[in-house]
Amino acid sequence: MSTIDEAELTPEFRERVHAAAREELTQWGIDRFSIMALADRNGLPVQNILRFWSDEAALIIDVLLDGAGRQAMAPDTGSLRDDLYALAAGMAAYVGSDHGHQIQGSHLIGEPFLDGIEIRRTLWRVRAQRLSVVFSRAHERGELRAGVDPAIALEMLLAPINMRALFTGEPIDEPYCRRVADLVWQAIRS
Repeated sequence: MSTIDEAELTPEFRERVHAAAREELTQWGIDRFSIMALADRNGLPVQNILRFWSDEAALIIDVLLDGAGRQAMAPDTGSLRDDLYALAAGMAAYVGSDHGHQIQGSHLIGEPFLDGIEIRRTLWRVRAQRLSVVFSRAHERGELRAGVDPAIALEMLLAPINMRALFTGEPIDEPYCRRVADLVWQAIRS
């Protein structure tokens, strides 16, 4: 996949490009994201952007893993049940914010055959891998049923929250997060 050359990338330029890219993503989504348009609308030299990010995919992945990816830290409460709740509540807070809601909305698939599919899959794999430690710790504590796939468990946990945030607009409050987390916990506990 795409690459990032960080050898001479200054924090100021990175943040300027990231801010512009976040704005572009919320406006146009992943599938219509363009470095050329980003550069033009923000007065940034396209050749400098391409010097550090080889293409749109590299920039999108860097931006989204730096923002939401950084916020999606694996909780360590000491119990699987509480970790699942913490993950659910964290996602609810993120998609409940204006920025988080807009960024999650940019992930919606408009055309399943566009290059953006691989970007989304890469983002999900990295995030799921970062959060899989929750399930490793639960396994070590004897709380996890054998054969549980952490990525599928995370999908079970996060999909209902995204459904409400992006499609139905129903509340995603503490009791709802607790119910979703408990349903997943019941399905995967030992």
